[in-house]
Amino acid sequence: MRFIVNKSLLIGLLGLMLGACSAATDTEESSENTTEETVVETVEAIEETEERSIVADEITTTFYPEVTRLRHLTEEDLEWYDIIMTRLNAIDDFSGDRETVYEIAEEYGEDPEELWFNWLEIVDAKWYGDNGNYAILSEAYHKLTSEILEKNIVGENIEHISGGSELDEENLTTSVYQKLHVDGEPHEIAYVIEHRDDFNIAEIIEFSINGEKIDF
Repeated sequence: MRFIVNKSLLIGLLGLMLGACSAATDTEESSENTTEETVVETVEAIEETEERSIVADEITTTFYPEVTRLRHLTEEDLEWYDIIMTRLNAIDDFSGDRETVYEIAEEYGEDPEELWFNWLEIVDAKWYGDNGNYAILSEAYHKLTSEILEKNIVGENIEHISGGSELDEENLTTSVYQKLHVDGEPHEIAYVIEHRDDFNIAEIIEFSINGEKIDF
């Protein structure tokens, strides 16, 4: 009778041990699954943070670029434009623009330096005058786009690779596209500038990074 009791007790203990092992295994598997899910979620969160990390916490939208009042073109100015441009178009290499203008000034008995500076103003008025009496010239435009990147893109090393822009003369907006390397990683920046107050105010109305629109 004692042997039967002990045997029953042994079977009961063995059952408890097997149950405990099974519970421990289930707990370990559940813990592993939870850990894997946590790791995946953490990696995704890190990737999303890294993708958006080049954007400043607060987008600066209003800028005040350097604006030039354009020259009022006279009949004489238009004549000089035709004379000089015809000569320049006949030259393959435009690097000698200044020398060519000097030569023309001597031919017509004009002061070379005075004609050269007049020529620069005439060209600006011809090229930008369709949009009014004021314009953001090339150097000022470069300063504006550089300031926009400086204010809104975050990184220790920001390298401009390429870009372009298109002016909508009807709506007075400029669409800008730029490719950058930010800390060695390539990114594509796009934004739309709305020009107001004779180009004195440049307002960012759209901004996107790598095709993703940024709300502000």
